[in-house]
Formats: sequence, C-alpha cells, structure tokens
Amino acid sequence: MRTSSIFLNLCKSLFVVTLTVLLIACGGGSGEPEVVKPKKPAVIMVFGDSTSQGYGVELFGEYYENIPPGKMYADLLRNKLKSEGMDEFAPITVINESLGSEFAFEGLKRLPFLMAYHRPTHVILAHGTNDARAGFTTVSISNTFVSMVGIVQGYGAKALLADVTLTIFGREYANEYSTMMVNTAKATGATYVPILLGTLFNPIYTLNDGYGYHQNELAQPIMMQNVWDKLIPLLE
Repeated sequence: MRTSSIFLNLCKSLFVVTLTVLLIACGGGSGEPEVVKPKKPAVIMVFGDSTSQGYGVELFGEYYENIPPGKMYADLLRNKLKSEGMDEFAPITVINESLGSEFAFEGLKRLPFLMAYHRPTHVILAHGTNDARAGFTTVSISNTFVSMVGIVQGYGAKALLADVTLTIFGREYANEYSTMMVNTAKATGATYVPILLGTLFNPIYTLNDGYGYHQNELAQPIMMQNVWDKLIPLLE
C-alpha cells in the first residue's frame, strides 16, 4: 500500500511539472501574450466616417467642438505604437483618411486612389454608420464592405473590418449589424475588430450632440485598445 501511495504521488508531481512546463511554453502563465516588434515597415490607414475622422472636425480640418485634436483613437494608436517602441526595427506610419458624413459606397469610390497613393500595408475599414442611419440594409452594407476588402487585398494589404454599429435603433439592430460584420469578415478573410466594445449603450461614452451615436473623448482610448488588440498580431 505504501509503495502504491508513493507511486501515485510521484505521478501527480510529474503531471503538475509537465503541465507547468507546457503552460510556460505556450505563454499560459504569463498574462497577455508577448508583443513581437515587427521587422517589416508598416503603413496603417484608418478609413471611415466621422467616428474615425473626429466629430467636431470640419471638411477642411478646422476644429470647432467636442473632441480635441490629437485625441481620436487613430492619434492614440499612433502615439502608442511609438511609446511602445514598435518601430524599433522598422518604421510604422498611421494615416487617417476618414471623412465625416461619408457613406460606405462613397468611400468605396475614394478607396482605390488612396490605396495607390499611400500603399498601406494594413487598412482599418470603419464605414457603415451613415448607411445604417439612412436605412440601407445590412446586406447592402455588407456587399459594399466585400468590395472594399477586395480592393484592399488586391493591393496586397491586410483588411480589418471595424464594427461601428449604431445604438439609436436598439440592441436587436446592433446585434444584427454586428453579426453581419462578423460574417462579412469571415467570408472575405478580413480581421473583425469590435471597435466599440466596452462603449456601446453607455451614455458615459456618447457625445451629447443631438445625434446620439458619436463616441466622446473618454471612449477613444477604449476604441484604440480594441484596434490595437487585433492589429498588433498582424504586423510582421
């Protein structure tokens, strides 16, 4: 009996040691996965509407209210890439080509020129809000995104689909829209980005601007982190 007990305890100890080694090898005991700094240059283009351009910024760039310049999630992303030293081995550029009030189908017309001009390696597609507000069906919006992703991938870049759903139509519509975005990403090979995760249906993060769906300054760091989590693994 004593020999069996010793053998059993020995087996348990070996199992614990083996499991620990596996966890360490897989990064299972170290919290967040290690961020690997890219070796290749990256040009990241943010391409959306007012949610990405910055509500309170006019067409010609004049700031007039609500979110201070430099506080949008695209700016915070640029700053974090720098502060984290992600450009230690290769340059990383963040370009914001978003345009307030633009529909996705209008953005589709601008996209080929911007792809040819900037030659981005990664594109964050963040349209759809204005289309949804105007009553476009989720099928129609999805079709436009499929075309956008096709253009991005045609230039050899990686596409990220940012889920900028509306809250003004309620939770049921928001769920329908998000499901459409997830399915569109899967169908096209794009990376789904739940950019508004942690801010939806929370008035703390919404501007009191009469529209009811623009995110305020408090929401920008959260949006940036949501993008960061999906973008960093795609850098090479």
